[in-house]
Amino acid sequence: MENLDQLIQEFGSNEADRCWIVSQLEEVPDERVVSLFVATLEDFNEDEDVRIEILKSLVMRKDSAESHTRIGKAVLNVLQNDGDELIRQHAANAIYLFPEVEGVLDCLESIVRSESEDIDVRHNALTAIESNRSLASYREALQRLVNVPELGQSAQRALDSV
Repeated sequence: MENLDQLIQEFGSNEADRCWIVSQLEEVPDERVVSLFVATLEDFNEDEDVRIEILKSLVMRKDSAESHTRIGKAVLNVLQNDGDELIRQHAANAIYLFPEVEGVLDCLESIVRSESEDIDVRHNALTAIESNRSLASYREALQRLVNVPELGQSAQRALDSV
């Protein structure tokens, strides 16, 4: 891997292949990388492909509890506030990694219930809840969601498989 400082500096260049840089940094548990990823995720004007690459790379990260929570809050912010449906689909897909972050479960449950929400965002939100069904609060959420039109049967199947 190239020098970390060099990669971070290169990330700011207009000519940089930012997606490639994200792939080089995805497993680096350094606060500078966390800060870069959080800032990029929360910049709603940033290139969509770069933000999606960061969201997809989060499964590879092994950060301290504090950094993990910081990233989780950034993903939650994207899920709650970004207007880009594709970005939100990926954020809903990645948020399962952060079940302990305050507000995540409430946000996911609200998205699943919202019939005006993009159906793919709703499906990914339900999948995030299902992925954490070993936690009592997430099982309880699934029980509350069994009567939701379009998605209730999936919630019931997840409960039946516990």
